[in-house]
Parts: sequence; C-alpha cells; structure tokens
Amino acid sequence: MRAADVDILMVPGWTGSGPDHWQSRWETKLKTSQRVQQENWDVVDKAQWTTRLLEAIACATRPVVLVAHSCGVPTVVHAAARLADAKVIAAFLVAPASEAAS
Repeated sequence: MRAADVDILMVPGWTGSGPDHWQSRWETKLKTSQRVQQENWDVVDKAQWTTRLLEAIACATRPVVLVAHSCGVPTVVHAAARLADAKVIAAFLVAPASEAAS
C-alpha cells in the first residue's frame, strides 16, 4: 500500500506539534495527510480530543492511517473501542505522554 492510497491523520499531542516537529514536516511532505485539529492545544480534554479524532476519521474518504504523538497516543487509545467499524487500518503511536499528561 502506498501513502497515496490512504488518508493519513496526524494526531498531535499537547501544544499541537509546531512547524519544526516531525509530524508537521511529515504532514507537509505527505499529500494525503492532514492534522486532526483540536479547539485548544494547551488543554488536553480527553472527551473533546477523542470526539475530534472520530469526526476526522468519519470524514476520511479512504482507509485511514493514524500517526499519533505524545497526548495524541492516549487520544487514539481512548477512541479505539469506537473504531471497530471505522476505516482505520493502522496506527503509528510514538512517545506516548505520561498518565499525568493524558
């Protein structure tokens, strides 16, 4: 499978991964990628962040690959139970945040 065959959803953590962060660079380089936007990158709200992720997945038009970092990792984990019928085919989870941060 090629990157062009999937929708790649970047799931940043706390502060949203600035312009020099690897997720931001990947998002720029991978044409089928987009960032899951949160209302407030400085306040991790488990329910709200999970809802935003599920909404982004529902809007995807191709199979989905999740690329999560920091507090984005527990966001994916919290959404996992509701992904049984979703189009997520893979998740790349990097450097999960500590329990205190999630």
